[in-house]
Amino acid sequence: MFIAHIPSGYILADLLDKKLKPNLLSRKAFYSTIMLGAIFPDIDLFYFYFLDQRSVHHHQYFLHWFSVWIPLFLLAFAAWKIFKQHTKFAFIAMLFSGAALLHICLDTFVGDVWLFAPFINRSYVFFEVTARYQPWWLNFIFHWSFLVELVICAYAFILYIRKNKALK
Repeated sequence: MFIAHIPSGYILADLLDKKLKPNLLSRKAFYSTIMLGAIFPDIDLFYFYFLDQRSVHHHQYFLHWFSVWIPLFLLAFAAWKIFKQHTKFAFIAMLFSGAALLHICLDTFVGDVWLFAPFINRSYVFFEVTARYQPWWLNFIFHWSFLVELVICAYAFILYIRKNKALK
């Protein structure tokens, strides 16, 4: 995914806002936490470009592993359930790590992701993008899957417009 991580986080936040009716956080903090979590695994791009000299695909780094985010999510969820209204940190950690899991799932759509690292050193992807164009990112822009990203972005935009009209 190139452009749909933050919009997908917005969609997730909107869905969870309706389901959880959060009272531990302001609506702005709630949405911001989820949208930051939805983009956070790509912070490894700084390491990829500036320190690692692109020696491996950035989806091989630990921020794109289920083995990191699933335990964090489960621990935060358990703490939130056990301590309920008394733990804002657990609630934030649960939202953030859940959004990071969404990020990894979306990356797996057309990007090789080492989902089960460090236990299994193999990449997984739903749909392969054939290398036809230079620079490399044009292959993703001209692939049919980019339409899925545009639909995600359009849906998030529609939700945002509707929510702002409803608040006025």
